[in-house]
Amino acid sequence: MKKLLLATSCLALSSVAVMAADLPPMAPTKAMVMPAPVFSWTGCYVGVHGGGGTVTNSEGSSSNGKGAVAGGQAGCNYQDGNWVFGAEGEGYWSGIRANQGDSSGPFEAFSSSQSNRNDFTIAARAGIALDRTLIYGKGGWAWGSFRTSSSDLCCSAGAVVSTTSQSGTLDGFLVGVGIEHALTRNWTIKLEYDFIAFGARELPFTGCTAGVCAVGGTSTISATKQIFKVGANYLFDIGGGPVVAKY
Repeated sequence: MKKLLLATSCLALSSVAVMAADLPPMAPTKAMVMPAPVFSWTGCYVGVHGGGGTVTNSEGSSSNGKGAVAGGQAGCNYQDGNWVFGAEGEGYWSGIRANQGDSSGPFEAFSSSQSNRNDFTIAARAGIALDRTLIYGKGGWAWGSFRTSSSDLCCSAGAVVSTTSQSGTLDGFLVGVGIEHALTRNWTIKLEYDFIAFGARELPFTGCTAGVCAVGGTSTISATKQIFKVGANYLFDIGGGPVVAKY
């Protein structure tokens, strides 16, 4: 009986070994890679910028000027596929000034200047996102603070015969284009060009002659500006972006 049981066990073990030998080798398994997040422009941001620009005032082509600008911006973006939509507000100091002079000889000279002291803008933005790079356009409205002054000097002694000055706020449309690139999930840098056409407005002016000053009436001023600037933004996470699983 024992010999029969031993023979049966040996036969069963031999069958299992033969079946295992006939099975194909198991393919190695590949470890799953964690999903990698895709960058998203969705979120709100704050930032700073600086640059320079030119201005042409209402006196004509002889009154072109230039200067520096510096300020900040804040806005929000929403990304849908590759499209990015948003709104942005800006405020900046401006040192852009246009000067004009005219001399009638050695005994008389006339000079005038128009300075743009600060601007505020609000605009809608739309662009195409190429992963971490955003190419966009913008359009909106701008308000600018301007001051004009003039002086008429007479005689070889250089005595000031009369001066005039006026100041006020002009407003007009803004269009611009730019490119922005994300260095990290939160920090971006940008390069932008803006064109602003301020509409004409009548402003009162004050005239002074021989030390006596009075409001002398009104005159119309206008201006157009071109601005080139670089900036940096901090993008806050709002909602995040989609993920792509890689295996």
